[in-house]
Amino acid sequence: MGLSLGLRQDVGLSLRNREPPPQRPGTLHAPPHIPKHHTPARGPNARTAFVRGVRAPPAGKDLAVLLRPHVPVLPRDTEPRCSGELAKAPVGWTPVSMPQLQEKHMQMGTGIIYKIDFPFNAELLQKMGPSWLTKAFHTAGSMPKDNKVKTLKNIKEYIGGGNCSKLVFDVEYEQPAPDLHTELFAKIPFPLAGNTLSDRMASSVMQSGAEIGEINAQRLLESRLPFSIPRYYFGDVSNDTSNWILITERIPFGKQDGDRKMDPAYDKMKDRGRCPAPDWELKGTVDEYYFLLTTYGARMAGMDKAEKLAPRAVMDGFFPSAAMRPKEHWGMRAESSGIGEKEFAMKIKMGVDFVGTTGKALFPAECSTASFLQKYKKILAISNAYTAEMAWWCNRNPDYIAWSHGNLNVDNVFFWRDASDKLDLGVLDWGGARTDSLGWKLWWWLYCCEYDFLNANLDALLDCFIKEYQERTASSGKPELPLVHFGMATEASAFVTVKPASGGPLLERKELRWQFTLSALQQGIGLLGAVPQIYKMCKKPEFASIKDRLDPRISQNIDGKNTLRIYIGTWAAFKWFRSGGVTSPGRKRAPSNMIFGGVGAFPHPNAIPLF
Repeated sequence: MGLSLGLRQDVGLSLRNREPPPQRPGTLHAPPHIPKHHTPARGPNARTAFVRGVRAPPAGKDLAVLLRPHVPVLPRDTEPRCSGELAKAPVGWTPVSMPQLQEKHMQMGTGIIYKIDFPFNAELLQKMGPSWLTKAFHTAGSMPKDNKVKTLKNIKEYIGGGNCSKLVFDVEYEQPAPDLHTELFAKIPFPLAGNTLSDRMASSVMQSGAEIGEINAQRLLESRLPFSIPRYYFGDVSNDTSNWILITERIPFGKQDGDRKMDPAYDKMKDRGRCPAPDWELKGTVDEYYFLLTTYGARMAGMDKAEKLAPRAVMDGFFPSAAMRPKEHWGMRAESSGIGEKEFAMKIKMGVDFVGTTGKALFPAECSTASFLQKYKKILAISNAYTAEMAWWCNRNPDYIAWSHGNLNVDNVFFWRDASDKLDLGVLDWGGARTDSLGWKLWWWLYCCEYDFLNANLDALLDCFIKEYQERTASSGKPELPLVHFGMATEASAFVTVKPASGGPLLERKELRWQFTLSALQQGIGLLGAVPQIYKMCKKPEFASIKDRLDPRISQNIDGKNTLRIYIGTWAAFKWFRSGGVTSPGRKRAPSNMIFGGVGAFPHPNAIPLF
């Protein structure tokens, strides 16, 4: 069994009524007891900032966890604030152009949410100071009107993770406020310069407006999600300049927080769990962490499906939804719906060279054989030709579409244990939160774990998701869709909502697994374009002396970012992408024939034996 490879181009519950963490018999534990006087620490992603590589800016993780006693912050009912925000009209967004970014990236701009100016780097935050913080917190409803920010200090800016720059800073309030955080964290745009030039162009132009989804998840749903998230203080984005800011509480990673011991901040592709490798990080077993993560993710999706986060129309107004996209808008056509023939030919050539020659030491010997490389080229060529069709197929059945986190990896989660060593979690980094295919999401939640673990546990993880999603979801009705699709006959139960006693659609593992698989294939196509970036971060001649992924030239963060390790780690999926054959699609048929199972449509899934 094997995985594909890839690249990625992210009536409510109050805090006191949160549901207990899930249990997986034999692995997970009962939830820790949290006293009424204690709020769970919920914080930002300073965890991604630990820089171990040589070409590194300031070490963000070190900055984010200051060496002084940590004082737990008391709970605060955020439901009134969230309800008020949900009652507002959603904001619109016009895509930002490259000339617009280049002209205005250093200019101050008015936010589209709260209609006030805001800082977008450390210098501006220092200049605008406590008076701006007071205005921002009052405007966002995160601080009582009768209090003020008196002091701003210890501002530090750093590069961390792969999506933006970060700030950490401390504040003092005019009145004692045991339910307000004094240790804060902010996400801001990358500078449009130096090692983050291409990152800023990608985030502000190619992914223009993506920050709105992250800000919305924090400001709208903090009180309603079934787990802790960072306490929200302010967030906004300027459509004119593309600058943005999101301010939350700061997690006390690695510290004692009341009766809970916080895990350290984790990073992607370093999660073997009690592994002898010096830098692989998880403090418990891998299955303990990933089954808990999957269960909470399913609970979140199920609550959305049951409209327990907000009414469907409200969620669809604030977040992108694949369910709202007409079939004819997916781009399906008789010719290839992927990248152009010349571009694909160039990229697949680079990919084959990397797997079969330059980076061959990273993969089993079989992966550099002519037969494997031919199979690899053929499968990705087929997948590229059916790019739009795959995307539509994964999003065609409403039962398998829900809102949830877009990238629920361990670096986007904070973990803790109680005095009995029981594990629980909260969730960070909501970029990419949207309503779409659950199998698609599961791939993006799990693609960074070790692939030997994923191969051995994929069915169990899918079953875990299915069970929790069903238990948390109300019936979504019976969709009117064909029973024969995508070149394969389907059991009627795949399209008919089953309403068990606990409510909600009961998903089928086979369907969910195929959505997961097709998502992996599409990421595999995207990864081809990462080869030049790989060689930029680790020069091509260096691979001659690299023996595995644990080599510091790959495993360490480069320029404060984990990008290279993620690229290489995801390529390592080739290790299991080795068995079976693939059926050529021959001439691609018209979308209508493909959709309704016409002869010559996309090959039967069994013809692409990834799993």
